[in-house]
Amino acid sequence: MDNANSHGAPRRINEIETLWPLLDDANTENGAAAKKALLDRYRPAVFRYLLACVGNEDGAHELCQEFSLRFVRGDFRNANPEKGRFRDLLKSALYHLVIDYHKRKQREMPQISPDSPEPADSVSSTFDSDRQFLITWRKSLLNKAWDKLKEEERQSGRPMYTVLHYRAEFPDQRAPEMAEGLAGQLGKAVTPDWVRKWLHIGREKFSDILMQEVKESLDDQTPDSVEQELIDVGLFEYCKGALAAWRKRQSEGEAGA
Repeated sequence: MDNANSHGAPRRINEIETLWPLLDDANTENGAAAKKALLDRYRPAVFRYLLACVGNEDGAHELCQEFSLRFVRGDFRNANPEKGRFRDLLKSALYHLVIDYHKRKQREMPQISPDSPEPADSVSSTFDSDRQFLITWRKSLLNKAWDKLKEEERQSGRPMYTVLHYRAEFPDQRAPEMAEGLAGQLGKAVTPDWVRKWLHIGREKFSDILMQEVKESLDDQTPDSVEQELIDVGLFEYCKGALAAWRKRQSEGEAGA
């Protein structure tokens, strides 16, 4: 059951149970009533989420209206349980609305000369909110990538997650030291060469997974758009190898077409 507030509406997006049959109805030709029901269901929590991100009601109302328009025109029509939870897709879309909002506000700010008075606190707090949101989103993408790498190891038996996660916990250890520590975790002797091999494989797999997470969060899923998003959220260094490989595959595919 949804954890609702005194008005009967869930306070947080994560508290809203996804009604997949209603979402399916919303994506049909006669889905206007289903879309309205879904908007009524999500709008209070969406507004609260946006208000926390932008820090003022006018901005939150503006973005909430933009979200409603995008929902009505069918931007969420590809949502399905196999692609993940609807709440994650929703929060990804809201994230991009907030980032675009902050970028617009930055462009609208007047140029300030060195002799001008200090800007108002509200300006710096806007940038602080933007930075905090980016930090939160970056952490969310990294956590998802770690979870998927762990699941990949569970299914395949290949110790990519174990080795890479150990490296993240002990970044100053060299391969011989890692081999000793991992031997205790795995219950078997491993060599420094074995560690180097699985570090390489784990890094490549993590890079691929992380790039895919970023790609799936975008409407425009071209290499250029993914690259810019990786730069914006500070994840480009993790994924530049995977991005280069993707560009090469695309180029080779176009050449062979």
